[in-house]
Amino acid sequence: MGIEVHRLVDSLARDSASRLVAALARRLGTGRIAVAEDAVQHALLQALSNWPFKGVPARPEAWLAVVAKNRALDLLRAEARGAVLADELLPLAAPSVESQGRFDRELNDDELALLFAVCHPALSPEMRVTFALKTVCGLTVAQIANGLLSEPSAIAQRLVRARRQLEASNVAIAAPPPDHLADRAESVRTALYLMFNEGYSASSGEALVQPEFCVEAVRLARALARHPTTASPESDALAALLALTAARLPTRVGLDGVAQLLEDQPRERWDRSLIALGLGHLERSARGDELTVWHLRAEIAAIHVTAPSAAATDWRRIAAIYDELSELDGSPVVALARAVAVGRAEGPAAGLAALPVTDGNPYGEAARGVFLTELGRREEARHHFETATALARTEPERRLMERRLRI
Repeated sequence: MGIEVHRLVDSLARDSASRLVAALARRLGTGRIAVAEDAVQHALLQALSNWPFKGVPARPEAWLAVVAKNRALDLLRAEARGAVLADELLPLAAPSVESQGRFDRELNDDELALLFAVCHPALSPEMRVTFALKTVCGLTVAQIANGLLSEPSAIAQRLVRARRQLEASNVAIAAPPPDHLADRAESVRTALYLMFNEGYSASSGEALVQPEFCVEAVRLARALARHPTTASPESDALAALLALTAARLPTRVGLDGVAQLLEDQPRERWDRSLIALGLGHLERSARGDELTVWHLRAEIAAIHVTAPSAAATDWRRIAAIYDELSELDGSPVVALARAVAVGRAEGPAAGLAALPVTDGNPYGEAARGVFLTELGRREEARHHFETATALARTEPERRLMERRLRI
């Protein structure tokens, strides 16, 4: 019974906690998101304590909702300002949880409203990602700190600052009005993209990938694309981009702990179900008239996952897409990726010429080393691989550069 209860509570913490937090937070306001989180956490702990002895209630989610609501009221009364809020607190509807795939759970209106709040432009990009991981995805401070390679105390402080900033900015936990919806939805999409990137290519540490970040980003992007308020070609394009890229997660690092380049990844291990999901979203993204950065990035991702090999990839098409993307996003990251595509399409000399100045960027140094090697300029290449090794952000990438130096 004890083990079964633990499994059930784990499942509820993963699938229902964010909905309960969102429902409470929406009624309490941005100044009390922490109260909502504490109340739901209390309810989960009470379930672990009571259910092994008293049995699992017929409707576990409804039981959690009631306990969480009562706990929130207790906390508010302790603040000596709960009477008015207590009257405003509406009964929580019991969430209906059906067994769904890890990428399929939809957002209800409460969760969507909370997602808009925690991804508000008033917050810095790092605050949005951290806040969304904590409040909407339900990850613990320790999990977020581990994934973002920070100290738990620093993450906790960041969350406190974010909550205070939302409260000071008087941000409501609600879907934005129609005239602000487009901008706010774009802010949410950008936060999800950053969340995914942090999971797909960690900024430092022992691990190159943090799959749980990617899974949550894909789930939220798909939910965004399906919710009536945020469904749009842009949202479908983002969902396509993240799903198609996540399909390659299993091969990002080899069994020997060395980061694997795209051309070295065993394509038979790519996740076919995610590729199918991504291509479906990409097809739906074509219903609009506007070509966005999400559409262009998603098309590049689709070309990669549908090519039979790196050599057989349509690099000329990818280089052309990067030309278009550069018009919308002039960042050094896009310029570097474009140069790599040019090098594959037209040869290493063209790629080398297209490389932007990438001082301090390990990927730029590595790309320069690869092109110089292919041109037979090995001594020059060695210098850049050494620099890339010194700048490597993660251990698997450092090992890859060291392997390059031994060739």
